[in-house]
Amino acid sequence: MLLLPPFDYHAPASLEEVIDLLETHGQRARVLAGGTDLLVNMKRGFEAPDCVVDLGRVPGLDVVKTTRTATLIGAGATARTLSENRALGRRLPALAQAAAQLGSPLIRNRATLGGNLAHARPAADLAPPLLAAGASVVLRGPGGERVVDLSDFFIEPGRTCLGPDEVLVRFVIPASGPGTGEAFVKLGLRRALERSIVSVAARIVLSEDGRRIESARIALGAVAPTPLRSPCAEQALTGASADTGSIDQAAREACRDACPRGRCSSTEYSLMMVEVMTRRALTRALNAARQ
Repeated sequence: MLLLPPFDYHAPASLEEVIDLLETHGQRARVLAGGTDLLVNMKRGFEAPDCVVDLGRVPGLDVVKTTRTATLIGAGATARTLSENRALGRRLPALAQAAAQLGSPLIRNRATLGGNLAHARPAADLAPPLLAAGASVVLRGPGGERVVDLSDFFIEPGRTCLGPDEVLVRFVIPASGPGTGEAFVKLGLRRALERSIVSVAARIVLSEDGRRIESARIALGAVAPTPLRSPCAEQALTGASADTGSIDQAAREACRDACPRGRCSSTEYSLMMVEVMTRRALTRALNAARQ
């Protein structure tokens, strides 16, 4: 039986208290949200913090709010909330689809959006939909809040731009206009409870007549050191005809931005699946944009 190492436990009731604790303990502290990553890593000996700061008593971190111009999602919102919130499903269907496929029901009840991204795993399923949607993250520290584009948040596997005395507070996703469609698809070794080999999120905006693609955002997961957008595929689609030929070309271009490491599958297979899954995500996004 794997046991947790000894540590000091704190359950502050405000963000100010959280930041004070992080300032005091620095690199020796870890933030606990859902615990689906941190506690497992501690039991396996991958992490041994002196201090664990539980965010469970801090109000407002799990709030999901939609306005005319944006969607605001607290970092403490669980995967279950993301998958079942109807307003969110209408605004950000790709994120809802990704959350519904995350782990098991027990994991979805605990895993949080902030935790899924803050650990900077290459295969974090909730990252590609947010990248494709143009999300920003709001971080709070001793100097106040700062806003970072999600594409600049990830630095390398296991590392983000989040400072040791900062807390990930919420995500801000700009509202989309008419003619927008999006989708998320993933491939794993099993049908459930499996980390992704390839994941793709796509967002397409059609012209008023529906014949051309005005803009496209495509994000890849599990095929690079960090989740990332595919500028090659996006460039291939922007201004192109809204048809299968354009989608096929963009799917091929997506492989140029991927650099899989072959941990769970060969590099050749991963690249082949990048093309397949990108084509699938774009096709679904295009169909959604036409509805």
